[in-house]
Amino acid sequence: MHKCFYYLALIGVSPIALAQSDAEPWSDDLLSMPFEQLANMEVTSASKIASQMSAASSAVSIVTSKDIKDQGYRTLAEILASMRGLNITEDRAYSFLGGRGFGRPGDFTGRIMLLLDGNQVNNNIYNSAGLGYTGIIDVSLIERVEYVSGPGSAIYGNNAFFGIINIITKQGHDINGVQVIGEAASYGSKEFKVNYGKRLDNDAEVLLSASGFNSVGQNYYYADAVSSSSDGVARNLDDQSSHHFLGKVEYDGWSGELAYSNRKKDVPTAPYKVDFNTPYNYEDTSLQGSIRHDRQFSKYVQMSLRAYYGNYKYDGLSTYTTPWVEQSTGQWWGLNTQFIGTWFDNHRILLGVEYRDDFEQELSIRYQGMSGLNASNSEKTLSLYAQDEIKLNQQWMANIGARYDINRDSNDRTLGNISPRLALTYKPVESTVMKLSWSSAFRRANPFEKYYADEIYNSQRANPNLDPEKIQATELVLEHHPDKSTRVLSTFYHQSTEDYLRNETLPGSSDKQFQNTSGASTNGIEVEFEKHWSNDIRLRTSVAYQNAKADNGEPMINIPRQIGKMNLSTPLLSPNWRLAFELQAYSKRYTEDKIGGHYIDTGGYSLANLTISTNNLLPNTDLAFGIRNLLNRDYDHVAPKSNELQTTIRQNDRNYWLRVIYNFR
Repeated sequence: MHKCFYYLALIGVSPIALAQSDAEPWSDDLLSMPFEQLANMEVTSASKIASQMSAASSAVSIVTSKDIKDQGYRTLAEILASMRGLNITEDRAYSFLGGRGFGRPGDFTGRIMLLLDGNQVNNNIYNSAGLGYTGIIDVSLIERVEYVSGPGSAIYGNNAFFGIINIITKQGHDINGVQVIGEAASYGSKEFKVNYGKRLDNDAEVLLSASGFNSVGQNYYYADAVSSSSDGVARNLDDQSSHHFLGKVEYDGWSGELAYSNRKKDVPTAPYKVDFNTPYNYEDTSLQGSIRHDRQFSKYVQMSLRAYYGNYKYDGLSTYTTPWVEQSTGQWWGLNTQFIGTWFDNHRILLGVEYRDDFEQELSIRYQGMSGLNASNSEKTLSLYAQDEIKLNQQWMANIGARYDINRDSNDRTLGNISPRLALTYKPVESTVMKLSWSSAFRRANPFEKYYADEIYNSQRANPNLDPEKIQATELVLEHHPDKSTRVLSTFYHQSTEDYLRNETLPGSSDKQFQNTSGASTNGIEVEFEKHWSNDIRLRTSVAYQNAKADNGEPMINIPRQIGKMNLSTPLLSPNWRLAFELQAYSKRYTEDKIGGHYIDTGGYSLANLTISTNNLLPNTDLAFGIRNLLNRDYDHVAPKSNELQTTIRQNDRNYWLRVIYNFR
């Protein structure tokens, strides 16, 4: 395992010596943008003031549509798994995101805010956002993914705890016609997509997309499930299907967007002690819509107004002798207005106000004709935020901001939270930027944590009086561009959390309840290296170290201390053929279970993925073929505590996929 990290580090550092070769900047669009140009690209996630990537006061990493196509990423989870310091856990039901010292399996919240074109898509029941085929958008429509690490509540408020991920979608002219995509993969998987995009004669941008996915899945053997009546094999319980739709229109400072996703998934792992090898399925449905208007009032004042609506529904069916049905429904709407002013020399000021009404938050359980839970709640939040970006001189810039959120729920409980942020940026030379920041963030308990209760067996109790989780973080970022085609990013951070929410077993009982517990602290280092050569070879590598410790002395569950990643894309034989290779390495992770007083761990592992693609092999036709888990490694992810049959969950062996894209233009 240590050798794997050594080789990853060697791969990441060795190209620096090659940076003095005939590297030349690219002059095309974002798909082939040199780092000098990329560094000046507007990044909106960091501050809601569109900032240059190199000038943003946080560490920013980006995956472009070119990376997505070359590497053959099929879900948002695969994209995020390639990014600096992040890791994905799969439990055969959902994909869970971890990073910066947190990543407990089965923890729906994730504590990283997910945005779609700047609009938050986390639902208002679990604070979760789909990453796999539950994702709100098909990846063929993604222009780029921005990851801004560190607390972001000073601008975005609740749940921007460890970072922000912003998905920027393509515009109509990026498709420029009709695009039909068909895909076949291992495990009986099939996918079909139709995309339409156009820039009209009046300069309006129109984008429409619909897609469908279906997979048969696998049969799984669980030794702990073997009994006189079972051979321990869960059969025909791993299938899933999903559907996505996106509509987007932009014209004359106005934009409207509507995104829909639905995913049904059978679960083979028999969680929550359900009857083994019996139907247990989840269905998640999300609808997100927004209308935005940007207007320049004068050369000193710009306004942005956004209205949004969200709808989320969950249906779960499991079997305890007879069906157990769980449902949850959430709806919300809001208005967000911000003014950006340059009234004063060397100041760029952001003033914003947001109102959000979570008018429906319902949880229910039905079993044998009985109602086990019927919780109906709502809450309203008013937020005020401000930020001042101050240019002190040609080398120094300060960033001062804060947000105040006041929340009132249907039980008349009011919570107020202030989230400040201070940052200082120093640019001693044109090629180097240093950024030092301190920030604070919070996450309120969601309705599932506060109100979910099993009133039939009393195995889970509600706790409506939970306090918000809090975090403080200090971070030093060093960014260096030795030439126009090379970027090196290093970040050193310390963060401490308190009032961490966990589902705890109550003393003297087997019942569980979400409670505020002791916090944790994390010290970490992340290094990212990117290089684009003139012959269209592209390399992106990263190494992360995170030392996370709970305040009560317990180890942090499912946190790999070391993470290494490498993504290489190169022409193959001719410019129309490409080969992309990906390597990921993770150190051991602790599970929820103990043997002899010591926590069981998964052991470290490494994964290799390979993709070969070609453009215009036939007229208007692109082909791609990929192999996941190229070396056929046996590896496991940590199982959530709800999984009684296993401590770890076996992941996929070597598997394959084939994609055909035809463009009508």
